[in-house]
Amino acid sequence: MVAYATNLDYLQDELQRLDLLLADAIADFRHQRDQTVPQEFQGFYLSDAEIDRLVNRGNQPETALDTETRQKAAHCYEILQQRIAASLEAGLWLRLPHISKTFGLSPFEQDLLLLALAPEIDPRYQKLYAYLQDNVERKRPTVALALTLFCRSLAERVLARSRFMQDAPLLNHHLVQLQDDPHERPTPLLSQGLQLDTRLVQFLLGDDHLDARLSQPLPLARWVSPHQSLKDLVLLEPVYRALANLSQQSSNSPRLCLLQGPDGIGKKACAGVIAAAWECPLLVVDLLTLLKSGQPALDRLPLVWREAKLYSGLIYLDNWQVVTAAEEAQTFAVCRWVEQALGQAPGLVCLGSQSSWHPSSGFGYPFISLEIPLPDEPQRQLLWTKFLEPLNYSVTTPDLTYLVSAFRFSGGQIQQAIAQAAHQAQLQQRELHTDDLIAGCRFVSQQQLIKFAQRLNPKRRWDDLVLPTNILSQLQEFCQHIRHRTRVYNQWGFSDKLTLGKGLTALFTGASGTGKTLSAEVLATETGLDLYRVDLASVVSKYIGETEKNLSRVFQDAQTSNAILFFDEADALFGKRSDVKDAHDRYANIEVNYLLQQVEDYEGAIILASNYSKNIDDAFLRRLQFKVEFPFPNEALRLAIWQRIFPTQAPLAADVDCEFLAQRFKLSGGNIKNVALAAAFRAAETDSEIGMPQIILGVKREYQKLGKVCDKSDFGPYYDLVR
Repeated sequence: MVAYATNLDYLQDELQRLDLLLADAIADFRHQRDQTVPQEFQGFYLSDAEIDRLVNRGNQPETALDTETRQKAAHCYEILQQRIAASLEAGLWLRLPHISKTFGLSPFEQDLLLLALAPEIDPRYQKLYAYLQDNVERKRPTVALALTLFCRSLAERVLARSRFMQDAPLLNHHLVQLQDDPHERPTPLLSQGLQLDTRLVQFLLGDDHLDARLSQPLPLARWVSPHQSLKDLVLLEPVYRALANLSQQSSNSPRLCLLQGPDGIGKKACAGVIAAAWECPLLVVDLLTLLKSGQPALDRLPLVWREAKLYSGLIYLDNWQVVTAAEEAQTFAVCRWVEQALGQAPGLVCLGSQSSWHPSSGFGYPFISLEIPLPDEPQRQLLWTKFLEPLNYSVTTPDLTYLVSAFRFSGGQIQQAIAQAAHQAQLQQRELHTDDLIAGCRFVSQQQLIKFAQRLNPKRRWDDLVLPTNILSQLQEFCQHIRHRTRVYNQWGFSDKLTLGKGLTALFTGASGTGKTLSAEVLATETGLDLYRVDLASVVSKYIGETEKNLSRVFQDAQTSNAILFFDEADALFGKRSDVKDAHDRYANIEVNYLLQQVEDYEGAIILASNYSKNIDDAFLRRLQFKVEFPFPNEALRLAIWQRIFPTQAPLAADVDCEFLAQRFKLSGGNIKNVALAAAFRAAETDSEIGMPQIILGVKREYQKLGKVCDKSDFGPYYDLVR
């Protein structure tokens, strides 16, 4: 038997068979209809003779014409089936039989699709349907017409009614819609019209564009043609083995797979590898956009399943974490839809999530949870080399070591950083430099943290610090821990000995202005890491559970960039837990407990600054690697601060007596900085040098802020300026 050349050739043969069935129905209709009714009243008037014929219709014998037409239709059906088989063997994809097989349709249900499709191909069918239904307004087929055309007996018609129930494939998969008669409410089933879904019409006629309801007004889903294989991904060995096992299993059995990991880790790429192994496309659904769109978008979720089944695609639901973190009603709606509809999916469904999740206890299908951790340093080195290769840019070994160790990026973030660096170099019309890559990394890292933390731009060096020798030694040891953590943990194997507590936590205590923030800036400058001061106002929330969520985001986003987190006024968050007397105490303690857990899990550097170390919970103190107490500066330290506080380009008068200032005024480094700035602005106003009069007036203002009295014993010969 000759195979079809195209899908349209096949549809034309199906329409010829439909024409034979319509011809038979038309002959029967004319035989039964009362010919005495004038043409202009057909469909609007029933005569006595017409009623008599309707009563006696079941007793009338089948005519020779009816028998001949039905035999032709049956023969045409046999030829069709033979040519369909030949076409499938030849590799031709026939869309109507594909839909029938995919959604489990019976031959009768497939004929219903053909009946509803015909007017979309040729408008003459609208007139034929209206004629057979004896109503010029009914241009679409009804259930009654379908039963008349495709069922031979009353028993067949009664049995076929079940194909129009809501749980039957046609309606359950949204292939066909039943339309009520506007003139008859409620409309009996036989009088309801059959409307083929618009997307099905497009598909059957060869249009492979995504269902418009999934792409407009917001793009909820998109098709991806995966091309990567497992060997193209840089993953840990356990993840490799799990993906390899999934790729080798059957693609038809319903399963749910949670791919968990931070943003840019390659969750979508892992799903694409499975799809590529099964030689099927990947349908990516953005749940973040879907939830933002509200309830109308949720109503379109079943269309995702149908779209995937049409092309035997693998479904990837991205941003699953927004579902579990959404309002309870939305979370329940989406989770319930996924769990209940999994049996209708073409096979494996992948969830991409940044957080862990588990289906409800009544979930009846296999569930797989696969955590994809951030790449370790050897893997990050491979990724940097791989992604820089197309740019023909080779990073020197020291620079590559710095990029790998300083920024704990995922593969996606590395690509984003390289793209940002290349774009910046292109804008400046020069070659790519390592400094561009570092700037690109900082751009990527600060995008996430900027909501809850402020990135400081440290410029201070060791020379800017005026502290006792033992304090400087502790700060230098802090730098050593950061600088050599790769060697100690990875090369020397200490990482295998520690499950938690691989980070570095320091507590800076001391009075205000003694150099805690300045020291944090110096440490960031010397180690080359970003410094983020956590904004407590945006992190702490009055709503239960929101503070923990915000803290989770802070630590999660900082983890990728290996940034130094600086908690100023840390006792506001890290304060002592209290006895539980009411619900407020209980939830406050929960926040502290959660923070303890985050500190232990964080593998970067954390600096806590507090004026009162006794307010910090003892559990945090036990987890500190460094506790640095910043003393109030003595006279010698104050002298050094006064000597270094003024920039070299500042017009400093010769009468400035730093020894006098250090001896008489017991001020911290922060206070001295304020005095110097105030003096500079006074001198700028009078266009003069910065001299003792300006400085003394600055000291007066600082004393007023501190609540101190300007005593003659302190100001000595300059007392007249301040009294």
